[in-house]
Amino acid sequence: MSEFGKFIELSRNQKGLSKSELARRLSITPQYMADIEKGRMIPSEEKIEKLVKTLELNEKEAFKLADKLPLRVLAEAKQHYYKQGS
Repeated sequence: MSEFGKFIELSRNQKGLSKSELARRLSITPQYMADIEKGRMIPSEEKIEKLVKTLELNEKEAFKLADKLPLRVLAEAKQHYYKQGS
C-alpha cells in the first residue's frame, strides 16, 4: 500500500464514508477507489483535487504523497517558462 493510498483510506474512514460512497462522489468505480487505496493506481490531478475537496484534505500533503503537482501549479510554471523565453 502506498503512503497516498493509506492517507486516502484513513481520511475516508475518518469521514465515515464507504469506498462505494466515496467512489460515487468522485464519479469513479468502487474498484478504482480500491486500487487507489491499495496503491495500485495514482489518480489524475483532477481526481486528487476532488478527493481533497470531498474529504477536506490538506491539498499540499495530498499532492506530495501522490508525487504530483496540482494542474494550476503546472500551468503557472509553464506560463512563467514561456514568458522568460520571449
